[in-house]
Amino acid sequence: MVRIFALTMKGDEYGRRIIENMCKRGFIHWIVGVHGFAEVPPIEALLDDVDALEGYLPPRIPECDLVLSLGLPSELQSLVPSIAKKAGAKAAIIAVDDPNWVPPGLRSQMSEEMEEAGIACVFPKPLCGLDKVGNPYIDEFAEQFGRAVLKIRVEDGVIRRVDVVRGSPCGSTWYIAEKLVGVPVEPREALWEELAKAHHVYPCLASMQNDPEIGDTILHKSQYIIREAVERAIAGE
Repeated sequence: MVRIFALTMKGDEYGRRIIENMCKRGFIHWIVGVHGFAEVPPIEALLDDVDALEGYLPPRIPECDLVLSLGLPSELQSLVPSIAKKAGAKAAIIAVDDPNWVPPGLRSQMSEEMEEAGIACVFPKPLCGLDKVGNPYIDEFAEQFGRAVLKIRVEDGVIRRVDVVRGSPCGSTWYIAEKLVGVPVEPREALWEELAKAHHVYPCLASMQNDPEIGDTILHKSQYIIREAVERAIAGE
């Protein structure tokens, strides 16, 4: 059983939704602690030495295997390596559903710091695109939550049943699966329109800001991921 310490922003829906979905799907026992940051360090603290940031670390850091960073602004993301080291974590998953959370330069800095500490880390953009990477702790999480895997039964050209084998951490896959039952698979344009509607209504919380690294918005990438999962499932893959 992977032991997870989750980091969120207090009052923010993004992290709360993921934690709630994990609990709803029966994985509350994975979570050994959740810390909600109430504020972002001022620029003076960020420019000062590392000791100046100590006051912004969670007062209690439980021992864990995996640190989940869920929706932290970039100023707080820089604390994740320190938190992971203090927790004795072996791995970290840093969600990037907004390009401002982890710019490329910060990602390189965090990766280097955690690599030096022997901590495996991934930066899925978006989090629902998470795949297994060969690390046992990341892969145990990704076995249940990440890039969607579906089983779809089609009868007489209509979707009759959708089973979620693996779903997005935020829970949108299960919602979309329910909305696709009864929808004809042809024409495909109409099917994708129903899927997009469900994806937006849930709603997807990924950013609509264009991300130069992917040449599109992260929200659109998230929608392409679930569309690919549906296409594979219809094809029986």
